[in-house]
Amino acid sequence: MKAHIVSLGCPKNLTDTERLMGQLAQEGYDFTDNPKEADLILVNTCAFLTSAKDESLQTVRRLAEFKRRGRCRYLIVAGCLPQRYKTECNALLPEADAFIGTPGKFEEHGSQSAEHRTQGIIKATPPWFAYVKISEGCDNRCAYCVIPKIRGKLRHRSPEAILKEVKFLAQVGVKEIIYIAQDTTAYPYLAILLKKTAKIKNIEWIRIMYAYPSHITDELLKVMAEERKIVKYLDLPIQHASDKILELMGRRYKRHDLENLIIKIRRIVPGIVLRTSVIAGFPGESETEFAELMAFIKKVKFHHLGVFTYSREAGTPANKMRGQVSARLKLERRDKLMRLQAGIAREINKDMIGQIITTIIEGSTRGGFSGRACFDAPEIDGAVLVRTKKFLKPGEIVNVRVTDARTYDLIGCLT
Repeated sequence: MKAHIVSLGCPKNLTDTERLMGQLAQEGYDFTDNPKEADLILVNTCAFLTSAKDESLQTVRRLAEFKRRGRCRYLIVAGCLPQRYKTECNALLPEADAFIGTPGKFEEHGSQSAEHRTQGIIKATPPWFAYVKISEGCDNRCAYCVIPKIRGKLRHRSPEAILKEVKFLAQVGVKEIIYIAQDTTAYPYLAILLKKTAKIKNIEWIRIMYAYPSHITDELLKVMAEERKIVKYLDLPIQHASDKILELMGRRYKRHDLENLIIKIRRIVPGIVLRTSVIAGFPGESETEFAELMAFIKKVKFHHLGVFTYSREAGTPANKMRGQVSARLKLERRDKLMRLQAGIAREINKDMIGQIITTIIEGSTRGGFSGRACFDAPEIDGAVLVRTKKFLKPGEIVNVRVTDARTYDLIGCLT
């Protein structure tokens, strides 16, 4: 029996996909990249935004063709879509044989994930890195977000269960551990967890994603500064920089809090690279508030920045707010932010010419190899193009001297 798996959405969803793969492996399934060969097709869906819901529906309907005309006997839809749209799913996707929501008892889910990884080395990422989810759900209740309705209240895995999983991953060749959650810095033992992770043999890089600004502690920053294996990188989604919009969003900080926090982060962890994400066109965002956001980004100069246009989601407080921004204006503002960030990124990258950066090799390219610097997260940040005639293995960590720079990528040679 063969299964074809599709995972949509964020890395947090991908860890759920790995759990489901582990369960299928226990039931005797092998996995195939070709849906034509599959007896079972499973789609782990995303429904965080309307656009993600549409992508999920399109993906399931496309794959249903292999059930109508091929070998597939079972089409399973899992994850956020059936969790958010429980009553509508049968009508939306009559082709599906079963619907599975998001994990319930999270500590049990986490333990299963670790065990499945040891039994079948079930992993949906390349061999050299792995996402490890430390918490599930969220208590922040941001006005635009449906995650608490989909994922429930915040609950944590024990440090022991997490470290057990990381040790298993280290044994099968994983070099980079990326800790994730809806709100990673809400994890109460994060600093201790990082210290203990740094002691695990064969783990070379430790990365933190989705760090809510208000929950970043001095203890966490000091551990990041002291531990060599913790990459000097922090994903800090601020969402906006206008006090008015931050309050409407339900974020628990003001602009001056962000300014002071970023100054402190850069003081305690010298050379740290900061990534952020912001929302353009939130209800009530006039030209004044948008100008405040632009000015803040110019001032702070984030190394990496992603921009989302506000998506009006049913069931969220922001859906009913006055001052909804037109689709055209949201796109215009997104493009302005991205142009601004492109200029900042070019400046930062040009300043890196001549520096030596630690890089993990991820594939070959014409004239050399492509990799990722320690200050780049997988799939969302930049790449390093390494020009060399020497053969480099995927997952190998090398030192690269930067010789040239593009807007988002760097070019270099081995030292």
